[in-house]
Amino acid sequence: MNRNYPYKQKTAGPIRYACGILFMIFSFCYLFFLQGEILAEAQFVYSKGVTSYDILIGAIVITVVLQVIQWIVALLSHLPSRWHALSYLPSMLMLAMLTDVNRETIEHFSFGGWTWGAPILLLIYIILVIILRRVDTNMSVYMSGIKSQIYPNFIILFVLMLGTGAIPQSTDVYHYELKAERLILAKDYKGAAAVGKFSLRTSARLTQLRMYALSKQGLLPECIFDYPQYDGSDGLLNIADTLSIYRFTSRDICFHLGAFPGKTVRTAARYYKIVLGDSIYNQHTVDYYLCGLLLDKNLKEFCRQLPSYYNLSDSCVGAYDSLPRAYREALLQQGERSFALQGKIVIGTDTLATLSDNEMVGRFRDYNELKNSLKDTTERINRTHREYGNTYWWYYDYSHIATGELEKKSEKYY
Repeated sequence: MNRNYPYKQKTAGPIRYACGILFMIFSFCYLFFLQGEILAEAQFVYSKGVTSYDILIGAIVITVVLQVIQWIVALLSHLPSRWHALSYLPSMLMLAMLTDVNRETIEHFSFGGWTWGAPILLLIYIILVIILRRVDTNMSVYMSGIKSQIYPNFIILFVLMLGTGAIPQSTDVYHYELKAERLILAKDYKGAAAVGKFSLRTSARLTQLRMYALSKQGLLPECIFDYPQYDGSDGLLNIADTLSIYRFTSRDICFHLGAFPGKTVRTAARYYKIVLGDSIYNQHTVDYYLCGLLLDKNLKEFCRQLPSYYNLSDSCVGAYDSLPRAYREALLQQGERSFALQGKIVIGTDTLATLSDNEMVGRFRDYNELKNSLKDTTERINRTHREYGNTYWWYYDYSHIATGELEKKSEKYY
């Protein structure tokens, strides 16, 4: 008779419950907070839009299923209490396979290395279970205390969690894209615009989604340079971005702007020309067009087109002061510098207006003083970006030089 059997039963229960609670907390948090967007996108693509994935319900259901699998494995393996956490390895393996998804695997469905890696890992696992069952029989007499059993389980569970979390290869920017897309579909435009706002890393698609979210709030020309802009006007609208795997495409943006692009329309510039020429546009279209000119640094055309869509006549008191922030900053940038530093918008021989926004004029003056005081190019870019990176002035002067450096630098922190 094994005199240790009643004691083993007393220690096995707490170990099972502790491991079970830790696993379910990890699995739910991992699926809900970190991998939910990826699974939602995969569900949409693989079902061809027929079904959708609810992040909360999905995290709960998958966690329960994985816990049931663990119970079955524990019953079949008869692992000693000291190695009970190893019964979670198949569940962790399935969780890793489920979340090892990136843009490439979504666009071109593939199990990748899992087709041969998973069977090998399971075979090694079975051999390991057999060995541990035999070894533990010899050690159980000497190491039957609860501490000697619970610590190995927690260590094993921690290693499994660490390994599972280290496997997915999708980037933070891709997660930002998917989250912004989901929030837009839920009509949470404020939330979508805030996704990854303080990261210097972005993509053309992420920028496109965030600019759409700003436009839906009527804030596009006011807040456009609060975000990194690395793609010019393509970061606003890319007509070619019509892949069916996306839940939200450029066609949805065009619908927001008033008209779908025809088959012969292949560029945003052509689209704006047709829509604005046929007078089927709305204010969102105007701001997309004008902001596109700013992003392409075409200030002459911007200044020429601005009065066509905003009432800037002398009879409209304070017309220039009521313009969105990006437009006022662009006018100061384009105007004669000596006058602009005084708040006067003078373009060529025409004095258009004097801005009453003393704070903006003061910032413009400070920006130019700081820029001129720094001789080293790298220092000038970094210092001015730190204080004025959310202005059109900085974008116009340095974005073409600094884009690569800022992206490389941000990789150290994200």
